[in-house]
Amino acid sequence: MQIASKHNILPQNLQNWKKTFLANAEIAMEPSKAVKEYKEELINHKSKMNA
Repeated sequence: MQIASKHNILPQNLQNWKKTFLANAEIAMEPSKAVKEYKEELINHKSKMNA
């Protein structure tokens, strides 16, 4: 990997970062949707705690 060599990064780290980004790309591209989902999850957890 030329990018890894150029920036003195281990190729495995670069692959891990890419994998993580691609798994969460929706969050990066649509942050409002991620915030909405987070808030809904938080509400669900709070309601379970109060039950």
